[in-house]
Amino acid sequence: MDIKVLILYTIGLILALYGIILGIMSIVLKIKGRGIKSIWIRYLTWFLIIPPLLFPLLYSKILFQIIILVLSLLLFREYVRVVGLWKDSVYVLICYIEIMLCYIPVFLNRFGFFQVMPIYIIILVLLVPIIRGEYEHMIQKSCLAMLGVTYFGWFLAHIAFLRNLPMGIEYIFFLGVLVASNDAGSYIFGRLLGKSPLAPKISPQKTKEGFIGGMIMVIILAFLLKIFTPEFTAFHRIFFALIISIGGTCGDLVMSFIKRDLGLKDFGKILPGHGGLLDRFDSMIFVTPLFFHIVNLFYSIVN
Repeated sequence: MDIKVLILYTIGLILALYGIILGIMSIVLKIKGRGIKSIWIRYLTWFLIIPPLLFPLLYSKILFQIIILVLSLLLFREYVRVVGLWKDSVYVLICYIEIMLCYIPVFLNRFGFFQVMPIYIIILVLLVPIIRGEYEHMIQKSCLAMLGVTYFGWFLAHIAFLRNLPMGIEYIFFLGVLVASNDAGSYIFGRLLGKSPLAPKISPQKTKEGFIGGMIMVIILAFLLKIFTPEFTAFHRIFFALIISIGGTCGDLVMSFIKRDLGLKDFGKILPGHGGLLDRFDSMIFVTPLFFHIVNLFYSIVN
């Protein structure tokens, strides 16, 4: 069977299985007298998220990379709106340009150039106060700009660069399913069994039970998806699963401490049941470069 068709079947199967799990979970929670509406809203929203990413991934490399670029810009937009950088339109415009520059080596498939992009990001950001002849609040603005462009631009651009590789579709699918499953597993096990807060001051709703449950689910799926990554050894499969699970949770907590510091619940309301785009893609942003470079370390996927 063609790998693209197999991926479509697999996505359908995974969504169906999660639907069954959520159905059982809903019954249990209803017996306990707890609300279930938010669970199904989160689940149904996936049917809006998946198609715009999955079909370009499978059938158009350039379209997929453009969509990831647009996603980077939208994520950065959410970020600047909450941290206050939006008030300086010049800085924001320069940051948008820098994010687009991060994708030039992606479109050209130039890995060496792509790797050194953070150097140019830092240089260009630090030149802004000099060119403008300003110094007040420039430390804060420069740091916020460097963080935003690097994190939402260069970090996420790794997933777009993966699409250039011969096994890029399979790697992105493997990564995407495991990251989403870690989030879903943590949520499901946390709602059903959660008692011990994982990081009470940063994210009170995240529990140790949910974290462990999500990790177990990711490890199991890493083996079930062996057909897409047959070259991975059993040891590496477990190792990658742990990196994705731990890294995904850290990515979630990174955005949580930013929200806590700013007194926010969510970054937006664009995705029902999830919040803003940052609330949905926080784990993927953090994990993508980790997965990319660790897999490259073991398997030399980039020449």
